[in-house]
Amino acid sequence: MTSLLAQPAAAQLRQHREPQAATLPAPAQRLASNTNFRQLTALKQQYRGGTWLDTLRYTYSRFTALNKPLRELRENAPTRGAALRALRQESYQYNAAGKLTSDSTFAYTNGMLNTTATQAYNYTYDAQGNLLQELHSLRLNGTWRPYGRTTYTYNAQGQNIRILDESYFGSSFLADDQELFTYNAQGQVTVDEFQLADISGTNFSPFQRNLFTYNAAGLRLTDTQQGYTNGTYVNAYRVTNTYTATPIGVPAATQLASYVVERASGATAWAPYSQGIETYDADGNLTTDLYQVYSNGAYANDYRYVYTYQRVLATTPAKSLQAGLVVSPNPSPAAQPMRLHYTLPATAAISVTVFDGLGRVLLNQTAGVQTAGEHTLQLAQLPQAPGIYTVRLTAGTQSQSVKLVVK
Repeated sequence: MTSLLAQPAAAQLRQHREPQAATLPAPAQRLASNTNFRQLTALKQQYRGGTWLDTLRYTYSRFTALNKPLRELRENAPTRGAALRALRQESYQYNAAGKLTSDSTFAYTNGMLNTTATQAYNYTYDAQGNLLQELHSLRLNGTWRPYGRTTYTYNAQGQNIRILDESYFGSSFLADDQELFTYNAQGQVTVDEFQLADISGTNFSPFQRNLFTYNAAGLRLTDTQQGYTNGTYVNAYRVTNTYTATPIGVPAATQLASYVVERASGATAWAPYSQGIETYDADGNLTTDLYQVYSNGAYANDYRYVYTYQRVLATTPAKSLQAGLVVSPNPSPAAQPMRLHYTLPATAAISVTVFDGLGRVLLNQTAGVQTAGEHTLQLAQLPQAPGIYTVRLTAGTQSQSVKLVVK
């Protein structure tokens, strides 16, 4: 899955995934959110030659009434310290509860954003709001095709006990791996075991596991990573977390202050490997996540993430656009030219988005700034298959949607 916000972690440690419906702290992530702020950017920099050099930046924009970003712009530097260039854009959609339902990727070519998505993730939930499945699709030769899926399983207590990853081969899904979670009486994950599937996709073998311990306050204290070797699990790395002495932020909460990564040295000994240091502003927002490697008896800067935020002074309910939006012809034969007819109440920047029945973005078309009054706009790309589509007209911060039937 593509995460909404950048989530850096200790280098060379396999990323175990937090089970769904659990509240577990992790390095480089806030333990509580300050609802008065939105995260705007996450900038990754590498320390080379005594200077911090930009390498990657995420920028979030177009927030919903629930302060969820609708857009993520990802930029990278072709070489460390070079000017950042647009790489791709993620477009997000949410349900009424604010849960992510789709994530569509649009690539940049020669500095221009393509209007056709290249890949998409779609998410489904149960009645309790638990994530059930992520479906990954790729657009190949103009057609959406399944690529992979992740399925989540829960126990009677609503705890996520299994994450199954599958790839799509030919006409069916085949298992790649699975993660199994074990909980203690306090509902905390104590074991996260990662297993690989065999070529048949039906049998799984141990590969790696993480063992977790917690402090008296219920915050994660250690994460011991073990690899499966010669029929037994052997220590590989250990992460030890330290938290702020007093709660900070609004609402006030204990935050991760630092973490130390050690590498196994023999059966029971540990040697320094790296460390992370977190800094926060007066409002409790994570501003810097610094990662340092251990070399020649000391910790040295390697990379860092720098975050910026926007204060939310007031939230007003989003207003729907009353533009009398009509798509013609509707119903329409596949691939036939279609036009939008609408009347704008005021001058605004205009864009059109077309979604298929699964919520995947098929078209993201901009039309610049248009004045108040009647307008006609032809769709630059047309649905190629029969079905029911959604056409959304956005004018500034308002939008109106209509259904489109393709025969």
